Amino acid sequence: MQRSRRPFINWLTLLTLISMILVACGGAETAPTATTAPAATATTAAQVEPTVAATAETAATTEPATAEPAAGEVTLKLWHMPNGAAPADAIQAEIDAFEKANPGINVEPEMLDWGAAFQRIQTSVQGGEGPCITQLGTTWNPTFAAMGGLRPFTAEEITAMGGSDSFVAASWATSQLQGMEGTFSIPWFADVRALAYRKDLLEKAGLKPEDAFKDWASFKTTLATIQEQNPDVAGIAFPGRNDWNVWQNSSMWIWNSGGDLLSSDLSEATFNSDAAVAGVSEFANLYSSKLTVTNTLELNSAQVDASFGDGRTFSAITGPWLISNARTAADAGGWTNRDVADNLAYAEFPAGPGGSYTFVGGSNLAILKSCENVEAAVKFVQFLAANESQLRYSQAIGMLPATKTAQADASIASDPLYSVFISAAAKGKTSAPIAEWGQVESVLNEQLGSLWDDVATAGGPVSAEVVKTRLDQAAQTVNELLGN
Repeated sequence: MQRSRRPFINWLTLLTLISMILVACGGAETAPTATTAPAATATTAAQVEPTVAATAETAATTEPATAEPAAGEVTLKLWHMPNGAAPADAIQAEIDAFEKANPGINVEPEMLDWGAAFQRIQTSVQGGEGPCITQLGTTWNPTFAAMGGLRPFTAEEITAMGGSDSFVAASWATSQLQGMEGTFSIPWFADVRALAYRKDLLEKAGLKPEDAFKDWASFKTTLATIQEQNPDVAGIAFPGRNDWNVWQNSSMWIWNSGGDLLSSDLSEATFNSDAAVAGVSEFANLYSSKLTVTNTLELNSAQVDASFGDGRTFSAITGPWLISNARTAADAGGWTNRDVADNLAYAEFPAGPGGSYTFVGGSNLAILKSCENVEAAVKFVQFLAANESQLRYSQAIGMLPATKTAQADASIASDPLYSVFISAAAKGKTSAPIAEWGQVESVLNEQLGSLWDDVATAGGPVSAEVVKTRLDQAAQTVNELLGN
């Protein structure tokens, strides 16, 4: 059943969402949870933007000591999250460059932990106090836009940034809200997924990438061949039930099977369609086919990356942040297994019956309606959206620029590793720009996490009926959330 879209989230729904945020489980040591970005380490940069169902764990924030601005000067408060291995240094480099080019405008950064950021922003929106500019995980934009807390960007301001077409399409979609006119945030950087693999083991097997990762059938044959030739190396690792991005990884198998998460008008769940069930079943049975590292269902994203970096797996579902790990010397914090480091390669996801798509997330920049220095705030956002800053900052944190113009720069476009992500981003998909998305993904993560329990105990291939049951249960709840 279809319904008319509400232009804003009602307060009952909002209170439900907030209560979910407050009770969501944390996984501080073993995984970024459904909403916590991983803490940066020497071997793994912060990976994926957290999602709306954020945990509310208490975390320290960085309170900069700043002097009072001189007369005529403007100070902008910026809230950002721990992006990359050296988040304070990365953002300060941008602030220094901006302030040099814009005398009289000072930017005061404050770093929020991902687990506390959603609630801090929500409190600011409700109370009318807070920063001028804040980073948002891409799935957060609809919620805060629906609450009326974000100041929309004008057409002229967007044109000055190159226009909407200058941004990666999937990233730009996250700046919108279904049923409400306006652009409520600007894409800052893109988190794009691909398949990391070891090119030395592929060459040893006599396989070429274009054949090895062509489609699902060839991919599974490749994994089996690699394992047979290298008994100490598992075919693939991916995050299991203890990770924040359960729905994100499963979505790529749904899309590539020809399914989708919601209907075209975003009014009802379709992730339980026959095509979607087939895709999730294909993904789940990589484990039952013994093509994965044995404990993959217990791993979080950081542990998956470590498994690959240590040489225990041939391939992994991951992102571009591994590039810096491979290209950094071991004594400077890079991978100690130099065979892996020297042979890192990426491939786009193997195509299914519906094609080859990947997940695109990342973070956006928003100006709160309570900001008293809008003109200066817009200037700073425009600076961060310009090519020089896009290239410098994205590479500092191990992500991809959000603009196509920056991605076309020779410094990354000609890089054989980054170029895979650029190609994948052009075919990327993302979450739906609806105010209820936080609740939708919570339901999806719950049932998909339970499905991994089914997979672990099945003792063999998990049936399509089991997958269908889990997805049907999720769809029923989601459809109720969407007013059906």
